[in-house]
Amino acid sequence: MIWEDIRGLDQAQVYRGNELIGHIERTAHGAIFEFGPDEKPGETAGLGFRMPANQPRYEVTGVNLHPFFAGLIPEGRRLSALLDRVKTSADDLFSLCLAAGPDSIGDVALVLPGSGPKAGGSHVDLDKLEKHSFAALFERSLEFAGEGPALEPSLPGVQDKISASMISFPLRGRKNSGTHILKLNPKDKASLVDNEAFFMGMARACGIETAEARIVHDRDGNKGLLVRRFDRLPDLPNKTFIKVHVEDACQFLDRYPAEKYRLSLAAIADGIEELATAPLVELLRLMKLVAFSYLVGNGDLHARNISLWVEPQSGRVELSPAYDLLSTLPYGDRRMALKLDGRDDSLTRSHFVSFAERRGLRPAALHAMLDKLCEKSKPWRDKLETIGLTQRKTQDLQRVMTKRLGDLG
Repeated sequence: MIWEDIRGLDQAQVYRGNELIGHIERTAHGAIFEFGPDEKPGETAGLGFRMPANQPRYEVTGVNLHPFFAGLIPEGRRLSALLDRVKTSADDLFSLCLAAGPDSIGDVALVLPGSGPKAGGSHVDLDKLEKHSFAALFERSLEFAGEGPALEPSLPGVQDKISASMISFPLRGRKNSGTHILKLNPKDKASLVDNEAFFMGMARACGIETAEARIVHDRDGNKGLLVRRFDRLPDLPNKTFIKVHVEDACQFLDRYPAEKYRLSLAAIADGIEELATAPLVELLRLMKLVAFSYLVGNGDLHARNISLWVEPQSGRVELSPAYDLLSTLPYGDRRMALKLDGRDDSLTRSHFVSFAERRGLRPAALHAMLDKLCEKSKPWRDKLETIGLTQRKTQDLQRVMTKRLGDLG
């Protein structure tokens, strides 16, 4: 099969993990997903939070793919590469999702008829990346591989405004060293890898669970950010990986990805309250993530950059580890993507406390969280020069962080 043949396909299989659970069909007016005959209703059965198996058939009209599946389509440069290879239009979501391949984020995959949910990505020794060319690895990731495309997936929701310009693609380590995403600097933003590495490290120091990430170099000295995929766990006895169920906020709210900047923080909090195993615990974690993003000037914490997952050890529905944390302020974007009570700037502690209190969180819990966040953040403000920004941009970021520390303190 060649790329263009995907346009002519009207059916695909749907897997959750390694189990075939149903099929999807493109229709003249939309698409229909149906569970297979062996899929039974139950707490964990189904496709996603909004598509349980107690309803055997889901149909959409006017768009040829359901919101959940649309959330599996990559964005930014990855989407541009798909459009070029498949030679279709941006609204042909069915073809784009099928072309993206079976290794999308989470445990659900839409795959070619007669194929299966095979893992993608190049096999390399992650301890010897300095012997490879990142550019060559990236080109290899775009090849059409055998039964299906190998176009790179990504962690969900890599930002459109800034870091969609960052090149990212999968790497599968040898000797059970895990599955990863490698992110590379675009030519016009040489500090983007250092930016994300810095603020991911800062977030961990502030007590926010994040995806594991570290800076690596290739044989030419080019820098990359190697991010371990938290939706893949090693299955050592079978020499494979267990897929973990993950849904970003657009998916768990049954909204299309195009609405990721239109959704409010209140709508996302509503979804978390409804779906999380311990809603108040997860709402407090959400407040911490939003406060951190405001503090560092991350204007791209949109609905696709907040996810729920089924925690693999406990089976609880929780906020997933955080990802795509960086400061967009050096690139001219200082306003929050998700409005808190209609505000995307000039937020204060009282705004966070008021928002959370209306949702049942104790003010004391918010005050304690914000106190600790500010305390842990202050030393990082004095390390911003290590990112490699210009002196003016570093000073501007220090000034804004100092102001916001005062607002939240």
